Amino acid sequence: MMSTVGSYWAAIYEEFGSMIKRIGIERQFGKDELVFREKDSYEGFFEIISGNFKVYILNADGKEAIFKIASAGELIATPPIFQTEEPCLYPAFCQALTDGELVFYPKKQFLDFLLGNPKALYLFSVLTVDHVNYFRKKMVENLFLTVKEKILGFLKGLGAETNFVHLPIAKQQLASLLGTTPESVSRAFRFLLDEGIVEENNDRYRIL
Repeated sequence: MMSTVGSYWAAIYEEFGSMIKRIGIERQFGKDELVFREKDSYEGFFEIISGNFKVYILNADGKEAIFKIASAGELIATPPIFQTEEPCLYPAFCQALTDGELVFYPKKQFLDFLLGNPKALYLFSVLTVDHVNYFRKKMVENLFLTVKEKILGFLKGLGAETNFVHLPIAKQQLASLLGTTPESVSRAFRFLLDEGIVEENNDRYRIL
């Protein structure tokens, strides 16, 4: 299912695709390769063509907290494009979980395109607000939802209400994404399976 952000981007691309293609720069990334680091100078945003990428931060002890696992059709690091104050920095790390391809859109060139096309500017602004709201919602969920509820929400996002789905990340990384421990994730999965809420088949999961 296409995300709200994805649908806005598709609408922009449908009307302005030829102009956008002239701005984008294709880049290949190998598994575990960093796309950008937290506090790197912000150069622009990325569109995922293939592969899976994680957006995360590290605390003072080097412990990882994953904000999002992003896949084909999604955008990474759009909000800072509208920041006018300098220095403008990437707010987190981004790393490839698999081999993948991104298209990089430089900030200056893309802003010039937006300012010359009011409809694209409006749609991209709404897209960026939705992007920010996703992270705000995730922070609230991590505070108030149980681990079982977080796992069900994650599976629903993968389409597990209609099909068996593979987890795109290891359960240890899923624990980081959900703001909990690997042990809590394992216990919650066992509960969901034992209670018949989730079904497993060859390491794939479906919500019953």
